[in-house]
Amino acid sequence: MTVASNAPFPTPEPLTMNDPIRLEWPSEAHARLVLARPERRNALGHDELKGLDRATEVLARREPRVVSIVAEGSTFGVGGDIKAFADALDRNDMERWLRDAGSHLKPAMARLRALDAAVVVGVQGAAAGGTLGLVWAADHVIAADDLRINLAYARLGGSPDAGTSWFLPRLVNPLRAFELFALTPTLDAQQALHHGLVNRVVPVVDLRSSVDAVVQQLLNVPPRSLANIKRLLRESQRNDLERQLFLEFEAFVDAVDAPEFRDRVRAFSSTGSTSR
Repeated sequence: MTVASNAPFPTPEPLTMNDPIRLEWPSEAHARLVLARPERRNALGHDELKGLDRATEVLARREPRVVSIVAEGSTFGVGGDIKAFADALDRNDMERWLRDAGSHLKPAMARLRALDAAVVVGVQGAAAGGTLGLVWAADHVIAADDLRINLAYARLGGSPDAGTSWFLPRLVNPLRAFELFALTPTLDAQQALHHGLVNRVVPVVDLRSSVDAVVQQLLNVPPRSLANIKRLLRESQRNDLERQLFLEFEAFVDAVDAPEFRDRVRAFSSTGSTSR
């Protein structure tokens, strides 16, 4: 994993420019996670999963306000490294390979989902298998118009990983999720938009700039407000209404202590507006 930053902080390993996962810091508040092995269509092998594990450790420690996830090349990511699967099968070593991979993938996905940072993903070309866990762990997804989604697990005789079986039924519904997993249809960008799997579709040449524009919009949201929105939506998936009402109230009380709240309320008041 390569970490680039304007401000020094400890990194877990020496930096190289050949790592398949790159963590960039355009600003102290914005971290960019880049899938950086386009020659392998950003397949997830052990090196990539180790890099993802280390990157999410850094993100959890440094706590940016916004994280963007993008990929180099024409393909966002084809999921697991099928060549590595075949090599492991030839060595009669598949279970050990998978358990080693899972020891990095599982904590990485859990950390990514637990971040208070808003996560924005730009996805293009083929997006398949476990790579879609990175997409659907996001809070905002922008798709290029050449997007093609396929979950692919059943074609291999495998089963979902990277949290996809948790994310997908919540984004669509159990019937549609089963169809996508078991029958493996390929969805284009407009179908993904129709199903609620992405927020919007842009020309592929505009993908990176569109991601950066949303990042900037989110950075303009007061930090405490943005973190509270993220936490409340995350908590809502396991709370009953009474508990959620309590958390909403406490979060609002917390937000009013921030200077941004006082400044913005006064600005709204001075314009004569009565709405938020």
